[in-house]
Amino acid sequence: MRIIFGIFFIFLSFLLFFLSEIIYPFTESINFDIFTNTQKIYYLRKEVKKYQKVIEEDNKFLKLKKEEFSLLKEGKKEEEEYYCVIDLFSQTLYLKKGERIVREFKISGGSGKSLISPWGRKWQFVTPKGVLKVLRKIKDPIWYKPDWAFIEEKKPIPPKNSPLRRVKGMLGDYALDLGAGIFLHGTPYEHLLGQPVTHGCIRLDKEGIKMLYDSLKLGAKVYIYGK
Repeated sequence: MRIIFGIFFIFLSFLLFFLSEIIYPFTESINFDIFTNTQKIYYLRKEVKKYQKVIEEDNKFLKLKKEEFSLLKEGKKEEEEYYCVIDLFSQTLYLKKGERIVREFKISGGSGKSLISPWGRKWQFVTPKGVLKVLRKIKDPIWYKPDWAFIEEKKPIPPKNSPLRRVKGMLGDYALDLGAGIFLHGTPYEHLLGQPVTHGCIRLDKEGIKMLYDSLKLGAKVYIYGK
């Protein structure tokens, strides 16, 4: 039995030696330390994972910085643009650039009064609150006189295309269209500025409307609050 086991062991050793020479040269097999090299491979993989994590973190940081810079750029751009804030309580318009008040002007906003026509139509003369935008900028605007203006004057209402409806000079030198028939415009009645006397539009003096016309771009915001 021992002899058989000895022969088997010798045969197995020879087979392993033969296979190692085919798979891996004998001299290199002797020098190859499987434990040490396995450790090296393990630590190298750890280093690679560590650097991959560092690279991922750097990429995230760069992405955040890029987004932050983009937002800062947009915010700065918006901050540099002019806009208006209108306080109907004090009848004051503030021209602003960012958080800074550039100029303030006395205005006349809507009177809040009502008018009813002989046939029952009703008008409420109020300035709308909220956020409006400059839709058009008009030089030397012509006022198209609406029906209520003739009713107030107790005059007959002319046809829609009548030249009696076109009035020059009533809106001053400039007008900014805020939509829905509401305008920022000049006025020949500057002595009434500071009082709510209009039919919904916002009146300014000659200097004020010129400055708004020059400063506000199309799309500029106009914030209106108050009564």
